[in-house]
Amino acid sequence: DVSLLSSLIDAQLDADAFSDAYWGAYVVDLTDGRVLYDRNAARRFIPASNMKLFSTAAVLDALGPDYKYTTRLYADGHIRGGTLAGSLVVRGSGDPTFGGRYAGGDLTRTFRQWADSLKARGVRRISGNVIGDDNVFDDRALGEGWQWDDLVWYYGAEVSGLQYNEGVIHLAVHGTSPGNRARIDVDPDVGYIQLVNRTSTTSGGGIREGYSRDLSSNRFVVSSSVPAGRVEREAVAVSNPTQYFIKTLVAVLEREGIDVDGEPIDVDEWDGPDIRYEQMTRVATHLSPSLKNIVAETNTESNNVYAEHLLRTLGAHQYTGDEYVPGSARSGVSAMEPFLNRSGIDPQSLRIADGSGLSALNRLTPYATVRLLAAMRAHPDPSTAQAFYDSLPVGGRSGTLKSRYRSGDARGNVRAKTGYISGARTLSGYVTTSTGRLLAFSLMCNHYSVSTSRVNRAQDAVVELLADFEG
Repeated sequence: DVSLLSSLIDAQLDADAFSDAYWGAYVVDLTDGRVLYDRNAARRFIPASNMKLFSTAAVLDALGPDYKYTTRLYADGHIRGGTLAGSLVVRGSGDPTFGGRYAGGDLTRTFRQWADSLKARGVRRISGNVIGDDNVFDDRALGEGWQWDDLVWYYGAEVSGLQYNEGVIHLAVHGTSPGNRARIDVDPDVGYIQLVNRTSTTSGGGIREGYSRDLSSNRFVVSSSVPAGRVEREAVAVSNPTQYFIKTLVAVLEREGIDVDGEPIDVDEWDGPDIRYEQMTRVATHLSPSLKNIVAETNTESNNVYAEHLLRTLGAHQYTGDEYVPGSARSGVSAMEPFLNRSGIDPQSLRIADGSGLSALNRLTPYATVRLLAAMRAHPDPSTAQAFYDSLPVGGRSGTLKSRYRSGDARGNVRAKTGYISGARTLSGYVTTSTGRLLAFSLMCNHYSVSTSRVNRAQDAVVELLADFEG
């Protein structure tokens, strides 16, 4: 019964290991609305990546699962004798997927297709510049409260209305011969970053990684040590994704036989005539995968840059006020409020600092999180409800839950979003009981001093109790 379930959950959360931890938990039977467990459910917790549940749910509700981002390439000038007498302009839409993930890992495939489109129009030379328009978003590239030591890593990548390759560049550090520098390969190798090689090759042992980047620059110091014959691979975040996009585009155009006389320029630095798209020739269009696929990547793999783009996309499309810049994170948070109200959540009970949960300034309650899960399962559009449900990792099967729930009734059953930043470990989602009833739950642990794996074990034990529940 419910009282037995509560005592069994209490035994997990009250273990001696958690004497200094702060737990919040809320479990609701979605079949009849019964509250099966409540501990500090109305208190506010640092949610880490459970924040993504709110970003993804709100944007699915607003735009629908079939929405696609559109990136357009324009020619601003006439084509004469093989020369475009003017500039190329790329108009971004905030698409976080532009790059290799959905192109079989081919980072420059779309750029080569654009080169083919230009050559089909007879273009062999561009006399002007290549301009990147990222103004669908504001220019605040980082989330509020992000830690500076996260910013070199892929999970701290910058946001841009004209994003390329998720804001990262791929480095492969190859151990050569003991005592010598390792060899560093860069992909894409377009001269966008400056590398300082302070690596070493060892005769054995493990890989020790070392990466740093000067803030607001693209000077990377790599100090990893790698055994001979081994390879260390890392995706590191670059500064100014818009410049990264257009500089890579220029490099590919020139590689494909189209000379560019001008420079890659962010539209904010453009001091020429006003850009009027209605007077330009559209050369090519690139569509993203559908929003349901993007949301699935965001939640299953806990992709931070996708979540940040989704929050700003919500603001760009839905925000109607004048307090914030449309396409900013703050406009996205404001645009989320009607959805929260419809879901039975008081926006004032939350503190939303970013879209991904990387910020330690975020605050969610287990109660609000379960209300969100309940609202999305009962969403009036069945395809939206299904897209959200399908986006969550499956215990023992996929994403951030693949290595958890290797056995037991929660395996292949629980669908839940994990969350982790230092001192915060969260898990919220759905699980079906042994009698076929769907439960929504939220488990949040803050300020613990034991290992995160110990918190995982407690959370997993609670989820197994829910999966076995017969009440």
